[in-house]
Amino acid sequence: MNQDQLIGKNLQALRKKLGFTQDQIAVYLGILREEVSYYENGSRTIPSPLLSKLANLYGVDEYDFFEEDLEVASVNLALAFRADSLKASDLEQIAKFKKIVRNYLKMKTLLADESAGS
Repeated sequence: MNQDQLIGKNLQALRKKLGFTQDQIAVYLGILREEVSYYENGSRTIPSPLLSKLANLYGVDEYDFFEEDLEVASVNLALAFRADSLKASDLEQIAKFKKIVRNYLKMKTLLADESAGS
């Protein structure tokens, strides 16, 4: 499996696990649904800015998309938002919220590590 296929497999797995459709993701990214399909099946390389946007929406770190086994990755999907009629603006807000939470958790871990080292 090449890198594009690995990333695509993880993109699709996370999208499905969170209950998003390809159409919703396409609108959120400002691309065609077919492009989402190309990225998910690994036939095209997803541009880094789009990968970053999806990481924020899915609540994962970008490097998690490169993980061969997502179950092993530290993917925290507890912040799943499920709704059938989410708009692109809703997805933008969800992504911003998840990014804030991820950054908070990283800071908390860093501070705990720093305290333990003292």
